[in-house]
Amino acid sequence: MTEVDQRITLAREYLDGVQQRDVLHLPPSALLRECAESRRQLGQVLAAATGQAALLAEIRAVFAAFDWESDDRQYALERIERIVDGAL
Repeated sequence: MTEVDQRITLAREYLDGVQQRDVLHLPPSALLRECAESRRQLGQVLAAATGQAALLAEIRAVFAAFDWESDDRQYALERIERIVDGAL
């Protein structure tokens, strides 16, 4: 599991847990803790999504610069592999 997958999985598990509680009957201190943790989890998920978007932008740039008529496909595949490996 990649770091991105792990952050998303942890956020999903947290959300599944807190959705089981009745917020109308929680004390304010518990609500504040949940709010703070929700903000932290959201930040993690957004950071993961931003990182994935940057990775995809790099891969798109390889495809955009690639000349399908004359360029070596193996070079493009190796470049994409280096981009992905660097992100893991």
